[in-house]
Amino acid sequence: MQIFKYLEKIKSGKPLNFDVFCKKLNIEGYDDLAILKVFATKKISKSSYQVSIINESLFSKLAKKYPNYTISNRVSAAQSGDSHKHTVSQAMIMLWPNQQTHPVVILNDINGIKAPVALGQKLLIIENQENFVKKDESLSFLKHEFPEFNENGLDVAWGSGNSISNRLNKAFFNHYQHIDCLLDLDMGGLTTFVNLVKLTTHPRLNFLLPPCADALLKQSKIHLENKHRVDLCAFKENYPQLLHAIELMMHHKKMLEQEMYLQD
Repeated sequence: MQIFKYLEKIKSGKPLNFDVFCKKLNIEGYDDLAILKVFATKKISKSSYQVSIINESLFSKLAKKYPNYTISNRVSAAQSGDSHKHTVSQAMIMLWPNQQTHPVVILNDINGIKAPVALGQKLLIIENQENFVKKDESLSFLKHEFPEFNENGLDVAWGSGNSISNRLNKAFFNHYQHIDCLLDLDMGGLTTFVNLVKLTTHPRLNFLLPPCADALLKQSKIHLENKHRVDLCAFKENYPQLLHAIELMMHHKKMLEQEMYLQD
């Protein structure tokens, strides 16, 4: 809840959680002593207080600093003190365009795609930055692991964690006829793929599982924890594209970061 809403509650005599209100003001730079110069409290229940104004002048300054903003975008959200609760207006994708020698930035918003180059017909999403910047090595690896893999008309996007699955990127994904995902064999990579499935419902969205993953999982030092098994079972049941990857992970009780694909 924004600060101005707490102030409105106090002014109208409605009870509120004063401890949470104080924490919000603490973040804004007000210490508890300064807050208690403005307000007096009477505890009603464990988390509910009746708050009264004891200094109208100081309260008026607070009300002017935190007015009732209509939150329509991240800027107005910041003005109200809650920018992180409102999504950004544009999503960015770092892309190696087909046949280009340098990556570019694609901007996507509710109006569509803003690209400085013509997009290809196929997309490869690479999760890790090292694999992305070493695009040629990554493509060579894929051609070795998947003999049918080719880079004709292929754009390569950096997954950048889960940010690739921003809803504003939906039109961008729908542009492509075929999407391959080279993601970590861990909970983050699987979750990113699941989010992409939910976002795009793309008929040709693939999770790439290189044949060498079996051997590399044996070498991996990252252990699968028991707490992951519930989510893995749910993914296995609901997303058949992940079946073989999850079976390998559970068999070896390991996870795998894709930087290992760049080994000599």
